[in-house]
Amino acid sequence: MKILILGGTLFVGRHLVEAALARGHQVTLFNRGRQAPDLFPEVERLTGDRRGDLGPLRGRRWDAVIDTAAYVPSVVRRAARLLSSSVDHYTFISTRSV
Repeated sequence: MKILILGGTLFVGRHLVEAALARGHQVTLFNRGRQAPDLFPEVERLTGDRRGDLGPLRGRRWDAVIDTAAYVPSVVRRAARLLSSSVDHYTFISTRSV
């Protein structure tokens, strides 16, 4: 599977990336690139800010998105709308509730 992980370098996101890679999935990370930028050198990285430019996500296709990096509903909604025609499945995990 091609999996896009929003976040992916902290908290539960890190474990999700490790699990996906262990299962042989192709992983793309979208984050600001500030936390652990050298972690997971084998994955594709797209740099952007959830509250700003989501441009790097446009025109791409993934089988699934795992969203672990949003703090307010409007940020999740914005990404979900943008990706609605680009993914088959969107999962949001509130890391506050994990």
